[in-house]
Amino acid sequence: MSISSSIFIGTTGVTAQQENMSVISDNIANMNTVGFKSSRLLFNSLLSEQLAGADVGHQVGQGVGVSSVFTDMASGAMEKTALATDIAVGGNGFFIVSPQNSDALFYTRAGNFTFDAQGYYRDPAGNIVQGYRLTDSGAAGSTLEDIRLDAPDGNTFMSDPRATSAIRMMFNLDSSAPETHSGSTSPLTALFDEWDAAQDPPLARDSYAYTSSLRVYDSAGQAHSLTAYFDPAGVESTGADGRRVWEFLLTTPPAEDGSALSTKKGVLMAGTLTFDAVGALIDMSAFQGTTDDKSSWVPASFSGDGLPVMRAATSNAGAFTATVDFGLRNGSSGAGNTDWILPEEFTSMDNLGTTLGGLPGLASPTVDALATTSYNATASTIFQSQNGYTAGYLESVSVASDGTIVGTFSNGQDLGLFTIPLADFINAQGLLREGGNLFSATRDSGAAILGLAGTGRLGTIAGSTLENSNVDLTTEFVNMISTQKAFDANSKVITTADQVVQTALGMKR
Repeated sequence: MSISSSIFIGTTGVTAQQENMSVISDNIANMNTVGFKSSRLLFNSLLSEQLAGADVGHQVGQGVGVSSVFTDMASGAMEKTALATDIAVGGNGFFIVSPQNSDALFYTRAGNFTFDAQGYYRDPAGNIVQGYRLTDSGAAGSTLEDIRLDAPDGNTFMSDPRATSAIRMMFNLDSSAPETHSGSTSPLTALFDEWDAAQDPPLARDSYAYTSSLRVYDSAGQAHSLTAYFDPAGVESTGADGRRVWEFLLTTPPAEDGSALSTKKGVLMAGTLTFDAVGALIDMSAFQGTTDDKSSWVPASFSGDGLPVMRAATSNAGAFTATVDFGLRNGSSGAGNTDWILPEEFTSMDNLGTTLGGLPGLASPTVDALATTSYNATASTIFQSQNGYTAGYLESVSVASDGTIVGTFSNGQDLGLFTIPLADFINAQGLLREGGNLFSATRDSGAAILGLAGTGRLGTIAGSTLENSNVDLTTEFVNMISTQKAFDANSKVITTADQVVQTALGMKR
């Protein structure tokens, strides 16, 4: 072993500590970098020199080398932000981004993403976040694609219109209300007989006891006013069982009706509601027709869950078909009955007669928990709703915990647009740093395993949140002090070894 070997051993120590200081410096420099993962340098001893003629235990080390730089993938602290597009992973997983017009994929924990002028969801370097497009049914696709808030044809992302297909209307109809058409020879169709589309309004205010309206939508997304009119029919209201009948009309303004009706234009459905002595709804009838003649008005069909179906054509060539729910259905929910109980010799609304015996009825009536009533109280609307809407423009977005990008549209709808998957790796420490908070997969890391947030090992996604770096400044300062001391000590070894060499050289003098 040469006398100068100490110099070379000290040199390895100085070099290794310089590398360690570089790693510490990088950690401190990135302590405020979003999603940054700190590193730790690992040392290893170099091959030792076996002394000549000595046993195995007589070995002298030859210095230190850099074994590897370990990346700490622990999560950083979460910080709430004011931007809905800022996202963070709570737990395991990486976001997936790709340069535009490239098949390359990179992975990042930094979720400081924003939408650009073209609608692309990008990171600060311009890489586009990858996701799965959601279908109309809410199912995620199977192919990664650029997340972009534009329709495939390049138009502004819109929510397609939806025609009304279900109408729910729950009322209390005052049992003490007097019958408006007490002298009518057709008390069960008095409201229908009174309707005159040539007048404005088609029903005089004193021809009904109660009315209520809501907005419905046709297949083109056009809004229409649906107005329900009610009036006591006075049929057998004082019978032995105390039943009371109200007639109803479901109407739209005649100018918005696209049917072939004339004087009855605007009437979409006519019928009756039957209540027992305490005001509970127990039966009903519902009719639709094709002409002004009552003989064309026959019992409406039923939906699969036993609700009468109203079919309407609109003046703008749109249409909608909707179930009508007053809180009473024919059969149990989900397994409806499609039969009416029809009186003998019944053919149409034209021969209803003047008694309850002439009314069609439900074959197996079932009352829902929330239903129309007829109590001795002021008539009022308890609840009404419909499920249609017009087309809407995208107004804002948010990100749910499962990674779904939810768009809020001008028509009041919240629709899922994309879902953001996460990438997992068998050995995340084997990822290659690419700069710009990006990693790429290597043979050491293994291929990316994609999945939806909150499934398997993958964490959840938090919106309006960013993950800070996981740098512990206190630890870095301690490491920096110890590295400085080690550097000084190794430098001292070199200077001391140099003095020994100088002494040896001076012996010849």
